[in-house]
Amino acid sequence: MKFAGLHLLFATALLCVAASAVDAQPAPASPFPRGLSGTLAFQSDARSSSNPNGRAKIYTIDLANGRITALTRDGDWQDEQPRWSPDGRRIAFKSTRGGSYNLYLMDADGSNVRRLTNHAANDHDPAWLPDGESFVFASDRDRGVGRFDLYRYWIADGAVERLTTFFTGYAFMPNVSPDGNWVAFVATTFPYDGGFANQVHVLELATKQTWPFDSTGPGCWPNWSPDGQAIAHVSLLNEDPSTIHTINSFGESPEPIPGEPARWHYYPDWSPDNRLLAISVSPEHHQGENWDLAILDPTRTTPLRRLTTGAGNDRLPDWKPR
Repeated sequence: MKFAGLHLLFATALLCVAASAVDAQPAPASPFPRGLSGTLAFQSDARSSSNPNGRAKIYTIDLANGRITALTRDGDWQDEQPRWSPDGRRIAFKSTRGGSYNLYLMDADGSNVRRLTNHAANDHDPAWLPDGESFVFASDRDRGVGRFDLYRYWIADGAVERLTTFFTGYAFMPNVSPDGNWVAFVATTFPYDGGFANQVHVLELATKQTWPFDSTGPGCWPNWSPDGQAIAHVSLLNEDPSTIHTINSFGESPEPIPGEPARWHYYPDWSPDNRLLAISVSPEHHQGENWDLAILDPTRTTPLRRLTTGAGNDRLPDWKPR
């Protein structure tokens, strides 16, 4: 009977471990950093009872207390790249809930999900213009799978305008300047290691002219500061791990921002007050990755502070506008 009891106890313990793994959710770091405010939207592929296959879903985290709220839950599909509207009342995102990646819109609490684009190709990277009436996105709808150009979408009537036409490489990861005149993006045009790598470019919306914006080395995920004076981006100059750099509005004066050594730093997003950057950090990129949200201080007066921990990849933070 003693062995039978031990066997039952062991089996119960295994069931508890399995249940905990299934019900894992994005978790706030403990202790949670003090003195922060605002709300981040982000994506995470943490498994849960309603998401057993670990599809990416969209969450928010309250930076005052670390409270995490799920905005999308059910469905065996990917919900990714949440982007707050300029008034903070809606969130644009991409999803495979219709098959290929298309763009969707929902209210700030996750309600009233509305499909915007309806194309057999893949639409990615929604980036709002300041008017809240349109956004720039990347799509392979005219060039075949994985070969992207930039487009503009108007919410009122669903009109789509093509912005770039690259005969080599491709354009993606757009981010619109605060005045709405420029789009920082990534183009695969940088000569590197016998081939080409990603590089930050800029598009002038009025003329559709583009040019390389940072010639110091490979980079990706550009993000304009709210005052329009700088762009933060991922620098791949040292190959691995990546770091976050800033450049000024003329594409000059690159400055690295120290983070955690031996970790990858990705997806920078400026706080509305222009003081901090929300990012993701991971010990590896691709194989073995485990991304957590963190706060990085461009002034270097405070060290990197973790926001989330535990299972799942917490990525692509986007700070809610004030």
